[in-house]
Amino acid sequence: MVSEKIVSIFGLFFVTSFVAKYVGPYIYGEIAYVSSLFQITLVIAQLGSDVIIFKRLSKNKISGIRLLKTTVPIRIFIYSLVSIPIVILNFDINSHTINYFIIASFFACLFSSLDVYSIYYNVRLESKKNAMINVVGLVISLIIRWVIAYFKLPAETLSIPIVVTTLIPFILRSIMFNRMENDGVNINRRKVFKYSRYLLLTGMTFVISAVSVAIYTRLSIWFLDYFYGKSYVGIFSIAVSLASSWSFVLLAIITSSFPQIFSENKDLEAIRKAGNLGRVILVISIFIIIFIYLIGGYLLQLLYGEKYSSSFEPLIILSISTMVSSLGVISSRFIAKYSGYSYLAKKTIVVLFLSACFNYYSVKYYGMQGAAWATLATELFSLTVLNYFFKHGIVFKVHKNILFRTSSKVS
Repeated sequence: MVSEKIVSIFGLFFVTSFVAKYVGPYIYGEIAYVSSLFQITLVIAQLGSDVIIFKRLSKNKISGIRLLKTTVPIRIFIYSLVSIPIVILNFDINSHTINYFIIASFFACLFSSLDVYSIYYNVRLESKKNAMINVVGLVISLIIRWVIAYFKLPAETLSIPIVVTTLIPFILRSIMFNRMENDGVNINRRKVFKYSRYLLLTGMTFVISAVSVAIYTRLSIWFLDYFYGKSYVGIFSIAVSLASSWSFVLLAIITSSFPQIFSENKDLEAIRKAGNLGRVILVISIFIIIFIYLIGGYLLQLLYGEKYSSSFEPLIILSISTMVSSLGVISSRFIAKYSGYSYLAKKTIVVLFLSACFNYYSVKYYGMQGAAWATLATELFSLTVLNYFFKHGIVFKVHKNILFRTSSKVS
């Protein structure tokens, strides 16, 4: 996973910047906009089945593999049902370039939705295989992008690495699974119907919240496109990518620390540990944000060029949003410790509504800066007020402990 993130960051700073500088904000904005649309259909097609398959594989390998195989045709059907209208509605006879990106993104997200085998290897504690395969696809994609920009090939050719990024991992994992892990597991028609019905009924409990999250995190891009056009989307997307590029460091710390919190039976001790974790995230984030503030403008000028210089202010705001979002992960997982899944699902719908309101007003009147402030405001509400209604304000006690450290007693 670390190697995958390192390659991604290297690609962001050296290859993506090279490509973005070559094609300019408008075409880069087209790619970002189209990608955001099909990422929503990807979430819908998954139907929350990743969680279901993971749990089933953890308990029963054979049953899990049958469930895994059953989900493939369901994903193809749902993905096609949702995505084909998006292709038709966004197909532009006046823009030759964007049509290539629409088709490329359609197939890229299709392959990603069908790549259920990554779940299997995560359950088997063989995530290194997933990471290595992802790195192969990512490296090949980055090389193709660099070649396109270096030789100044037509912008339409960027549709090739878009597809390659997901196609290669899907093919490699499919081959590896079918050769080594399949174990001759077959499913008869009766069980196909049984598993399909189970996936559809159970998955609906996850899909609403998952889609809500997927939409509210992309609303700023859609409103920017609606009010200002693709160039603004391209510039803003650079700020989003750079601002979130370091979030994996925080997520790794959170992930490695939470088993201790989950296993803690005493509420006060769990609050103290979660508060300590939040304090670590806060301190690390502040140092990184200061670093970005000091050299961010220079890096944008050096790597992306003058056309993207206006993304500096959104970059700073979104970096703060990354910190707040990471603290939100702690809060959400703390709620999950007390089985507050229903509460979290309902909260995401409220967050989606708030995000739509914030983005509409802020983007319409303040452009990219407004989009960044709307993102930050949404994350702040999600982190604080909307969490404080759970279990008599226990999350507020965690936040209080982050700011005012207590050794053994939390009031």
